[in-house]
Amino acid sequence: MPFRHVVMFKWEDHVDDDHVEQVRAGLSALPPVIDVIRSYVHGTDVGVSEGTYDYVVVADFDDVADFHTYRDHPQHVQLIEELIKGHVADRAAIQYETGPG
Repeated sequence: MPFRHVVMFKWEDHVDDDHVEQVRAGLSALPPVIDVIRSYVHGTDVGVSEGTYDYVVVADFDDVADFHTYRDHPQHVQLIEELIKGHVADRAAIQYETGPG
């Protein structure tokens, strides 16, 4: 069953534009090396509404097993360790099936 992962981040106050660019570049590098990713979009909030998160990642997979492959992939884990942990004030995530029904 098709499967989607959505994660949103609110950055800590010390996170600057250069750091966000490093995150963007790191995330953009994942689809070419993790072949189970079917669709991968991410970006910074454009600031047109109050109460939003700062950054979002939306990733599609064929099934839950492929999501686990992505989640546990060494390059993804390294990106989290180096660029996400310690830089996030709040995180929200959901995974759900995108098939019929």
